[in-house]
Order: sequence, then C-alpha cells, then structure tokens
Amino acid sequence: PLQMPCIWYEVHLNGGGLNVIGVSLPGVAGVIIGHNERIAWGITNTMTDGDDLFVERINPVNPRQYDYGGKWVDGDLVREEIRVRGRREPVVEEVLVTGHGPIVSPSIPGEERALALRTVVAESSQHAQAILLLDRADSWEGFREALRHWPAPAQNFVYADVEGNIGYQMGGLVPIRAKGQGLVPSSGWTGEYEWTGFIPFDELPSVLN
Repeated sequence: PLQMPCIWYEVHLNGGGLNVIGVSLPGVAGVIIGHNERIAWGITNTMTDGDDLFVERINPVNPRQYDYGGKWVDGDLVREEIRVRGRREPVVEEVLVTGHGPIVSPSIPGEERALALRTVVAESSQHAQAILLLDRADSWEGFREALRHWPAPAQNFVYADVEGNIGYQMGGLVPIRAKGQGLVPSSGWTGEYEWTGFIPFDELPSVLN
C-alpha cells in the first residue's frame, strides 16, 4: 500500500570517519541504501521465509508451561504495558514466550490454538554493526564482510565501486529446517520441525562482475 509519509528519509552523514549519503529509517544508525566515496549499493527483499509458526500445547493447570518432548517446560511470561492516548491506565498484555518464541495467536481473530512465532528478526541484534561497516566499506571485500553481520530480513544487495566493479551478494539469516518448509503451523512439542541452524554466509548467492 501507498505510505505517506514514506518510511525512508534522505540523509548525508559526514564526520567520525563517515562520508555516506543515501536513505535510512527512523531510529536506525547509519545509511541503509546509498553510497560513500568509494562504493554504492542498493537492496531489494529476497522474500526468503524467515518466520515459522509452531502450535504449542499449553499445560491446562499451569498456563506458564508448555509441552516439549513429553515434558512440561516453563516458559517466560513477559508483561507488556502499552500506553494509549486518552487512557489513564496502560493496556497490559502478558505474553508467554516459549523456546520457539512468543505466543502471538491472541492477536489473530478466531485462532484458538496457541501459536508461537519463531522469526529470524529475533535471532540477532547486529543491524547497527552491519550498517556502519557497510557505510565505511571501500571495496568488494569490505562490502561482503559487512553483510556477514546482516541478520534480517534477508536482502539482495547490489554493488558498484569507483574501479568499475559490479556485484551481487545475498545477506541475511536463512533457516535450515530439520523437517518441512515452514509453510503451515507445525507441532511444537515433537521437536521434529526445529531450526537446526542457518545457511552459512559463504554459501549464499554471490557474484562479482
């Protein structure tokens, strides 16, 4: 859908070892798409699937526990206070977090199952490091090294430099699933559908010139 105002804004950062211009997002340190004095880059979404829903069995006598491998396991209960304009008291949500992630089904109308969301977005917090390394990169090697730290969402990064080189590198975490493709909610209690890791960076698509 059309977004007004656009979530992207133009910025030129000059100082502290940076001279980079392009676009960024509110609250993000550095330029996400743009160029410095040596290299330029752009991005598009890869549309890889980095989110899975797991159906959890909740203990009927203890709603803080869920079944995993035939045993009741304690989850984390996170209290979220949401301040709402015009209300004196905040809206309080208590969210159960399992080994797969938070139970998100209360936000899905008509969904009666306990669905936990596992997402690559929650796997790493290296965005700032990746972006600042990207902003300072001065070569194809430096560009790729920055993208080793890019966690999510997975992106297609295209590259050009002042030497006339062009390139492509996919960046981001892509789950390796023990079973299935994560297309539909999977049973969370059996352990059959776990993520066993992520595709190594050096095995992601990449080409220079």
